[in-house]
Amino acid sequence: MVQLTGIWGSRAVHMLNNHWLVARLAAVAAVGALAGCGGASVAVPTSFPVPLVQRLPVSMGVHLSDEVRTFVHQEKLKNAGDWSINLGGAQEPMFNNLASGMFATSRFVRDPQDPGGDVDGVLVPSIAEVQFSTPTQTRSDYFEVWIRYHFELLGNDGQVIADWDLTAYGKANQRNYGGLQGNQPALQAAALAACRDAMAFFTIQFRGVPALRDWLAAMGAQA
Repeated sequence: MVQLTGIWGSRAVHMLNNHWLVARLAAVAAVGALAGCGGASVAVPTSFPVPLVQRLPVSMGVHLSDEVRTFVHQEKLKNAGDWSINLGGAQEPMFNNLASGMFATSRFVRDPQDPGGDVDGVLVPSIAEVQFSTPTQTRSDYFEVWIRYHFELLGNDGQVIADWDLTAYGKANQRNYGGLQGNQPALQAAALAACRDAMAFFTIQFRGVPALRDWLAAMGAQA
């Protein structure tokens, strides 16, 4: 080990100590900046169950607008980066499985005002609002996602039979996905859980909306 002595040696040691301190502070600041950035960009997976319920004896059309098919929720959180949840790509498989499990027959239609005579009604969903929270915001281990859907049921003549809202909720514990994987896995799981919650709630709620009960009765369907 080289010994630094005398006035020049003492000055050299002082300069080296200063450089070491500056480097340490810079490293700490860099880590802090990375921790504060956060953010995530996720797409909801397209794997959904088919509801195991008694199918209603009606033929249902489903219309998904371009806005629904391409829906992405984007939000910038203060000191936490940019966040993005792509829901659009999951909507077709979600509603395909939902409708096939709930109704005797179903198909997608391009024009909800003119669906064709082989359907009794047309379901038109839209995504009215999306909210989410992070573990930092709630001081918990959970990512949470809320999705508010708005539904219309149109007759095969294009007239509105009923409209109603449905709010779905999903959450996922970040500890189940490992801290080294970042925010994406848990946020994605929470968004998927919200979509599946929407499916489950829809199967229950559909039969309880008064205007829908009347429509089903008029169709001779058992609600």
